[in-house]
Amino acid sequence: MSHNCKAILINCIDFRLVNQTRDWMKESGYLGDCDVVGLAGASKELVDGGHQTRELILKQIGISCDLHHASEVILLHHSDCGAYKASYSFENIDEEKAKQTEDMNRAEEVIKERFKDVNVKKVWAKMLDEHGEKVEFEVL
Repeated sequence: MSHNCKAILINCIDFRLVNQTRDWMKESGYLGDCDVVGLAGASKELVDGGHQTRELILKQIGISCDLHHASEVILLHHSDCGAYKASYSFENIDEEKAKQTEDMNRAEEVIKERFKDVNVKKVWAKMLDEHGEKVEFEVL
C-alpha cells in the first residue's frame, strides 16, 4: 500500500510556534497530509551548514518525495529565531526577515538542484508576542 502526502514542511524547532504552526497547517490543508522536519533555524543549515547537514536535510526531502510522493517543500521561518540571533545581529525585524528570505531563496536553489520537479513554498511567521501566542503567517 502506498502512502501519499502533499508536502514536506521544514520548520524551526522553536516550541513557541508549535500550536500556531499546527493551526496554519490545518487552515492551509497540510495537517495530516504533510511530512514534518524540525531543525533549529528551519532551512538555515541548508545554506550555511556543513556538507553532512545539507545532505541530511536533502535526504529527508528525498525520502518524503520518493516514499510519500510529496510534490512540495515548505520552508517555514519565523521572527525572533534563536538560530539566527546566534549568527547575526539584526537592527530590526525587517533586517531579520530580509536575511531569512534570502536564505529561503538560496535553500530553494539547493533543493531545486536535486529535486527539479518539486515546488518550494516559502513562509514567514511573524511572532506578534514573545510567547508565540499570536503569529501572522505570510507566504512569500
